[in-house]
Amino acid sequence: MRSTLTRGAATALLPTLGMLVLAGCGGGDSSSGSDSPSPVPGSPFVTPPPSSPAPSSGAPSSSGTPGAEQADVKIDITVANGKVNPSGATIKVKAGQTVLVTAISDADEELHIHGYDKELELTPGKSASVKFTANMKGTFEVETHKSAKLVAKLVVS
Repeated sequence: MRSTLTRGAATALLPTLGMLVLAGCGGGDSSSGSDSPSPVPGSPFVTPPPSSPAPSSGAPSSSGTPGAEQADVKIDITVANGKVNPSGATIKVKAGQTVLVTAISDADEELHIHGYDKELELTPGKSASVKFTANMKGTFEVETHKSAKLVAKLVVS
């Protein structure tokens, strides 16, 4: 049986695959959090909340990183060639859920989550992440500071 991907699906998955390759090559400082994003079929950027908690097997995570971060919502961001991905996406989160933002860039950049005052310093080729609880309702912009690009709008209800 032969499996095929549409050109659009393959194009959408390329940034995430690039992040996985770069994260695998890093091998350096792990103080910035998880180095491997967890894409979901149909959306390489946002992992929706699970319908029920997965049972814990006590086995190491699939990323091989001890203590890999778990969150209700995961957002994977790529900054490459002066562009951000996602670009202006609306990401819906329920108040009280945990959010894990993982980003990688090909240039020095700063990523800021307004309202929650969370910042990521991005160094070329190194994955960085921040985890927080979405405990304030409203719409909060996620943007780059140096290039002033809107990455997403985090809508907490």
